[in-house]
Amino acid sequence: MKKRALVIYILFHFFLANAFLSAQNPSIQIEPDIRVFAVLAALQASGLQFEGRGGPVRAAILRDLDTIPAELKAKLGKFVTDHLEGKKAEDQVAKYVSLALLTDGPPEFALSLETKDLPPDALSVAEFLPLVKELYSSAKLESIWSGQRRYYDKAVSDYRPTINQIILTTDGYLRMVSGSFLDRRLFIIPDFLAPDNAFNARTYRDTYYLVFSPAEKLATGEFRHQYLHFLLDPYALRFTLNRDTRLALAKLAESGSGIEERYRSDIQFLVTESLIRAIELRMGKVPEGEASVALDATIRAGGLLARHFYDALADFEAKPEGMRLYYPVMAKSVEMEKVSANFTEAQKTIPIVEKKPEPTEVEKMLRTANTNLGNNNLANAAEGFQQVLQTYDENNGEALYGLGIIASIQNRREIAKDYFSRALQSPKSEKATKVWSHIYLGRIADLEENRQEAVQQYQSAIDSGDNTRNAQEVAQKGLREPFNPRKSGTSP
Repeated sequence: MKKRALVIYILFHFFLANAFLSAQNPSIQIEPDIRVFAVLAALQASGLQFEGRGGPVRAAILRDLDTIPAELKAKLGKFVTDHLEGKKAEDQVAKYVSLALLTDGPPEFALSLETKDLPPDALSVAEFLPLVKELYSSAKLESIWSGQRRYYDKAVSDYRPTINQIILTTDGYLRMVSGSFLDRRLFIIPDFLAPDNAFNARTYRDTYYLVFSPAEKLATGEFRHQYLHFLLDPYALRFTLNRDTRLALAKLAESGSGIEERYRSDIQFLVTESLIRAIELRMGKVPEGEASVALDATIRAGGLLARHFYDALADFEAKPEGMRLYYPVMAKSVEMEKVSANFTEAQKTIPIVEKKPEPTEVEKMLRTANTNLGNNNLANAAEGFQQVLQTYDENNGEALYGLGIIASIQNRREIAKDYFSRALQSPKSEKATKVWSHIYLGRIADLEENRQEAVQQYQSAIDSGDNTRNAQEVAQKGLREPFNPRKSGTSP
């Protein structure tokens, strides 16, 4: 027994070491991309507005873009409006990111593929590139990019340890010797101009991309999901299901009610996505009841093999071989009768989704004001927040806080302090509003060299216990050292 435990210990640390090396592998890179930056800058210059407040880096870039000629803004706006296809602003971004990744970059922004070879989403907006080229020249985007590059580099250094840890634990679970990716590459691209909390995953032949907007708290699941595709996609090509199973699976995917088109049209995607969803549940040690609900949801969407793989992974975890050797075993053991039965059973467990109530007029106004704030339209944002206070609720904590943020950006400290203090006193303020009001009051006190007041505000933020947008870590940092906007890249 001791000998077996020693072998397991050695094997574990062998794979752990190899996984760590994969984090340093040049096949996996975390870096900003000026192609994505330029296309997203053109989208922002068009007037397209995303929900969410964004951050100071985005606000600074938008201020620089204000100087572009009105004629170019109008052309950008018309193009984007003409290609909305009835979708929300956040849903527009994916096709433009797809386009950006298929160009050779500045200054010409020429397509790297023949037009006929472009994916449909990029093809639909391919004529946007001449406008991007014009913006790159007239707005001196290279200079704007260089001016903000230190914040992009900081995002890379901040997220690299977390992403390395994801690579390490994933490789360890799959017991894979990392680094042997042949000519395949994975690029993880942070960009402050992307919508908040949005991830764009793209795969072009042997190159994988994940574009995201940096946030104070990293959503690790999206990174692991794309990394699992990077690792496992080749297996679906190399170890295919037998012919009869593939035909039966394709027939079920084609005829099954509610199955998404991407599963119907691509059996290899169906297989890999099913496996990835199962791995995520196993790695997350999700309780059986919750896992079963999640598996049913995946199966209804089209991940028809998710439960098969989930059950097979229990056996995989108990055996010594790695995924490369065990994958063919799982592929050969698919029983279509069980797969069909799982789909039928999943259809019976469709959850009843309660219809969300329509947002109130105040909620709509606050959402619009916050969107304007996130896009650096400070005048419109202030007008919206003021209208909430004057017309509906003079003690609305979110509106008071929003006006405090605007005053901080404009360096009107006394006005900012008044709004943040009123937000703290308001019985309508949520915990998130209060904790960040304390933090901003602490930052202002630091800028005014009133360290004692600053410490009191940071401590009050900590005492609140609220950790919205990583508030506790920010407050702890405020206790350790006075706020310095040059170091943090933020306004007070």
